[in-house]
Amino acid sequence: MKILLISTCKEKLSEYEFVNPIIEIIKSYDYDVINYRNLETFNFQIYDKVIICGTSLQDNDYLNYLFDFNKLKNHGKGILGICSGFQIICSMFDEKIIVQEEIGMINVDIQIQNPLASGNFQAYNMHNFSVDEVTYFNVLAKSEKTIQMISHKEINAFGVSFHPEVRNQEIVTNFLLI
Repeated sequence: MKILLISTCKEKLSEYEFVNPIIEIIKSYDYDVINYRNLETFNFQIYDKVIICGTSLQDNDYLNYLFDFNKLKNHGKGILGICSGFQIICSMFDEKIIVQEEIGMINVDIQIQNPLASGNFQAYNMHNFSVDEVTYFNVLAKSEKTIQMISHKEINAFGVSFHPEVRNQEIVTNFLLI
């Protein structure tokens, strides 16, 4: 299996916090890392899975490159968006992004049985934006404030608003098994 990690970090230093922990989870697989600013002419089709990693709370530069992510709609093999990646996946399908700060440990309540997580759990959140309703996605899990996990209704795409690399690494490994 070949995996593509997309860094949404503007600053390379931030990748130590948001990309490297994902690499640690998937290190037994063949993988590549690319920055979001280099996606314009990139061929996603050579990858079996794509993971869009998160970034720091004040780093919103990736929002200027949302159009470049639209090619992922046709990937079809499996996409997981983490935090800013969650927002990117929602934006790709025209879901409305709202201002919704959530920082720290939160309780995640499963709404629909799914292949990523079984049973309620705690997760680490650090985001300024989210969605409060979706049209093209199933809501897999919620917190008290907002939607935490989604799956697209037609394609193999998932999003998590929290950072599974902190306390819920099994969500990433479960995604790879789908």
